[in-house]
Amino acid sequence: MKLSDDILLNPGETVEDLGEGLRIIQGQEEFKFGTDAVKLSNFTNLHNGDKVMDLCTGTGIVPILLQKKQPAVSVVGLEIQEQMAEMAQRSVKLNNLTGKIEIVQGDLKKVRELFPAESFQVVTCNPPYMKNNTGKQNERESVTIARHELCCNLTDCVEAAAYLLPSGGRFYMVHRPERLADILSVMRDKNVEPKRLTMFLGGKSKTPRLLVVEGQKNRNSGLIVEIDTGETL
Repeated sequence: MKLSDDILLNPGETVEDLGEGLRIIQGQEEFKFGTDAVKLSNFTNLHNGDKVMDLCTGTGIVPILLQKKQPAVSVVGLEIQEQMAEMAQRSVKLNNLTGKIEIVQGDLKKVRELFPAESFQVVTCNPPYMKNNTGKQNERESVTIARHELCCNLTDCVEAAAYLLPSGGRFYMVHRPERLADILSVMRDKNVEPKRLTMFLGGKSKTPRLLVVEGQKNRNSGLIVEIDTGETL
């Protein structure tokens, strides 16, 4: 199916309306974006002219939402899976964001071969949440890669962010509360100081179900913690 003269919709793919004229292509059998991507985008603090790197970009949802939030930024999305990167590139074209968003297919563990050090003011990441060999894995490898630390782990993500950011650069990540101790430990180990943390309860749950954290490279300690009790999860 043709969406335009140069954009094709492959079998098993659909187009989802994001509002305000934005759309995204998703595969029915691939990993789809969820509330976590929206929470991460809303939490990210952007300044005019920022260069932003989105690690583990998947469908490209975070770059698209960040562009919607602050049009005066440029965003690069890095994705290891070739089919996901290609689909994200078509979504960029679909939204006429070529030149503002670039999708790069590559391994974040080889980020030093792909980008210069300290070349982004902001790094965002919606990484695989589950340690490898834990939990139920999906039959499709692409979904397993998105959910489990098969191709990269928490340390790889934070290390890549630390390399890409200058002193004072801002790192934003969404994750699960059960990994909080690991998250804060790894961030400090890589000189990305945790500065702001929001826990999301969601519904009637008394236990946090999702967190977003901001770290700043080479900054002093001092963490602000907030609880969001909104019923949106």
